[in-house]
Amino acid sequence: MQHSRDLSTAPTAHQRARGQASVRFVDGQLAGLRQQGSGKAMLPRVHDRPAEAVFVNTCGGVTGGDRFSWTLNVESGHGVGTTQAAERLYAASGGRGRIETRLSAGAGAQLDWLPMETILFDRCSVDRRIEVDLAGDAAFLAVETIVLGRAAMGEVLTHAHFTDNWRIRRDGVLVQAEALRLSGDLEEALNGSATLGGIRAVATLIYSAPDAHDRLNAARAMLPEGVICGASAWNGQLVCRFHAPDNRPLKAALIDFLTRFRGLPLPRVWHM
Repeated sequence: MQHSRDLSTAPTAHQRARGQASVRFVDGQLAGLRQQGSGKAMLPRVHDRPAEAVFVNTCGGVTGGDRFSWTLNVESGHGVGTTQAAERLYAASGGRGRIETRLSAGAGAQLDWLPMETILFDRCSVDRRIEVDLAGDAAFLAVETIVLGRAAMGEVLTHAHFTDNWRIRRDGVLVQAEALRLSGDLEEALNGSATLGGIRAVATLIYSAPDAHDRLNAARAMLPEGVICGASAWNGQLVCRFHAPDNRPLKAALIDFLTRFRGLPLPRVWHM
């Protein structure tokens, strides 16, 4: 007797990516490194610049059910974290992807978090969370860029789920919170005159440091032309917002602003 099974009706088990990487710097030197799964960290040689960690998602993107975790701890000195390439959030067939980033800077330390842009594809489904813990006199600079579909490729973002939550604490006290939620039909959110009004690339820059308010006027003088942008400061936080029709002018504006604001060259991946 022969038995047969109709494989066309068998449930498909989708492969989900898991990855994490953790880097610890002390006085500009590597003091700890952990990598697992599809998460990697590269440590390029740098001369006359702060220690640098480049986080890598070897899958090339994130979709439903994927889990990624990045950790950068700068205990002392100056450390920089970035990503090898843009993070692509692909259409999800089921489940929700998650990205968690944990950053910390010790007493007198400075941490710059300068990842490449995050690109949302139609039907993506991802929750992202960024947790930052700072010592009382630490300095923290971060920029995050979100691209709502690749305009140059003719892509249109109609439905998606994306949440982005930041929490910055100094000496354990919450000093800055950011929350973004895009979910469901995005027509009104992306094109409404009271919302994004056709803007397809946005960036948020946060400088959290004891001298943040003192640098506000200088930051405003550095704001580039060609994009919509503004800066404000309060309670030790300096925040700049940048909007543009697509990522090309936005990235050029960020390179110009960050290079002048930091007084240092950006990680090489920004120019690749």
